[in-house]
Amino acid sequence: MAFLWFLVYVLVALFFASFFFPLPLADVNKTMRYRTIPWMTGTLIGLNVAIFLLWQAPDIYRSNPTLGNWFKYFEKIWLYGYRESYLREGKSIGAFVAFTSIFMHGDLFHLISNMIYLWAFGYRVEDACGPWRFLSFYILCGMTASMGNILFNPLSQSADIPSIGASGAISGVLGAYLILFYGEWVTCLWGLGSFLRMPVVLTQNILNNGSLLWWRWTTPLPAWLFLIVYLAMNVVPSFEIIQEGQDVGGVGYLAHIVGFLSGLTVFLFVRKDLLMRYAAGRAL
Repeated sequence: MAFLWFLVYVLVALFFASFFFPLPLADVNKTMRYRTIPWMTGTLIGLNVAIFLLWQAPDIYRSNPTLGNWFKYFEKIWLYGYRESYLREGKSIGAFVAFTSIFMHGDLFHLISNMIYLWAFGYRVEDACGPWRFLSFYILCGMTASMGNILFNPLSQSADIPSIGASGAISGVLGAYLILFYGEWVTCLWGLGSFLRMPVVLTQNILNNGSLLWWRWTTPLPAWLFLIVYLAMNVVPSFEIIQEGQDVGGVGYLAHIVGFLSGLTVFLFVRKDLLMRYAAGRAL
């Protein structure tokens, strides 16, 4: 019961948060050039959800969690999260936990928000790469982001703080989407955008005697604009972390930046014919 109440809380919190910052839901065109079912994206989402619900959540989402439950929860993060000592000392387990850490999440809010972003942008990138190459690309971005977050973060170096979460890998997917589909639009749940739309539609209806709907729950936004804003929102706190060593709420901003830049490697994984189209300046 405690888990269900917290799930409701997370969904409500995401809904209200989307009033100010758009929450991406899907590609506007939903174009799948190869007509493939994005089963790898769905599998990654299912795997992340299963690991959290079956392995992590039982320790903390109880009616009366004990100190022992919390100890087990943090022990898992300590053992399977990526830490600075693995990178500095060159421990062989470092490669293993760099992999496991990208399938773990801190809480339900962390999980759900990440999976929404993965679905919104992942299936088009998977279609461009093919499922197995997409999986390789996803893991590469995630592991690179984990190591980059530790390498450039003075807090991690001093305290050996474990890093977990799929957001670095997903940021790589976002970076790849920006490169491959920069001209596309993204359907977003954005309350403020819906209100801003009302006077524009009203004016158009008056001037053109039209009948456009004055209210819509979703708002289409240019993908390049959404992703550039996302990148900018991570750049500023990343500089604070690097230069001043400040803790900015435990969010892996550096992992987001490194993962996003890792999206450049998508050219190593994209289908050959699409790569030729891209090189020729044609739409994908």
